[in-house]
Amino acid sequence: MELIKRLRFLLPLLVFASCEDVIQVSVDQGPPKLVVDAFVSNLPQDQVIRLTRSINYFDSSGSEPGVEGATVLLVDTSNFRIFNFVDQGQGRYVFSPNPAKGDTFTIGRGYTLLIATGSDTLISFSTLRRTTRVDSIVQVPVEGNGPPTITTGCYLDLRANDLPGPGDFWWVKTFRNDTFQNRIDQLNLAADMGNTNNGLDGGMFIYPVRTNISDRTRSFQAGEQVRVEIHSISREAYYWFLLVQNENFNGGLFATPPSNIPTNIVNINPNKKSKLAGFFCMTAAHPFTHVVRE
Repeated sequence: MELIKRLRFLLPLLVFASCEDVIQVSVDQGPPKLVVDAFVSNLPQDQVIRLTRSINYFDSSGSEPGVEGATVLLVDTSNFRIFNFVDQGQGRYVFSPNPAKGDTFTIGRGYTLLIATGSDTLISFSTLRRTTRVDSIVQVPVEGNGPPTITTGCYLDLRANDLPGPGDFWWVKTFRNDTFQNRIDQLNLAADMGNTNNGLDGGMFIYPVRTNISDRTRSFQAGEQVRVEIHSISREAYYWFLLVQNENFNGGLFATPPSNIPTNIVNINPNKKSKLAGFFCMTAAHPFTHVVRE
């Protein structure tokens, strides 16, 4: 009798478990967008603007086709000096600064981005804002006993100050052994000293900003080289990054419907052919390099 009772209890579960419908999801694919990646800095190294076409939702990231044959210019709005970005193939347009000839970007000046490709003429504006410097990088021994720190060992703490005066926005970029730490969870942003520009101004960056230069899943080893650049960005770029971050982390039970992320680039051709995505921002930075010690 006991066995029969157990079978009566299990039978409905077995019936429901055997009911499985395979749902084929059909996603309507619109025309590809022209994607502009134009974060241009005042660092004395090749500056790259990338033009690509967007890909379908389920396609592999990194397979976006480059757009070649475009004209890509930056114009200094104070003296109308033109900086030409040369097409080097696969959607890469490169400008090589030459300080000896004055071919550099100047803090405080406004710049206009002009792109002509096919029937599309694109325009955007950005000001090269002031930046701050890294004072030092401190090594901190941490015991890895669970999230966020997984492995025990050496981690790094950034020592740097926000500039006095409200309204500064920062993108802290970390390079580990010359490899840019570019996962979405490694996007390190600050509004003035902290996560929001709510009066925290002019002092040392707060704890998350300082410690986010470390990958908490992998401690540093002696001899590793770490370069940190604090890039000044516009208010619009700061909130654009937050939208990108939120869309990438948007999931789970309380996820909201995905939405297109706006762009600050405008197509001025009345007979425009392409929809747009991406962003243009001028940035300034002072690199700081630290070699991990024993």
